[in-house]
Amino acid sequence: MYKIILPALAVLLLVQSPAHAINDKYRKQLEKSGCTQVSESQGCDIHKSKAENAKAGFSNPPAPDATGNNQEKAPDSQQGATPPVTK
Repeated sequence: MYKIILPALAVLLLVQSPAHAINDKYRKQLEKSGCTQVSESQGCDIHKSKAENAKAGFSNPPAPDATGNNQEKAPDSQQGATPPVTK
């Protein structure tokens, strides 16, 4: 019995193809449209351009870099802001 199962298992492992989340065409459409998989499920159209999707309200904010230099400051950290009142 093992003489049949082990070779069959080996053949199945060799012919098994890798599973990819998205294909190349879909990835290129996402890049061209400025959409993400999440924003597409919320209505972003992958067949439109980045400008058209941004006009419809689907723009991706720039990701912060590793140093965190392009992060927005909180309103409390701006100059001239009054400190919070503690009692």
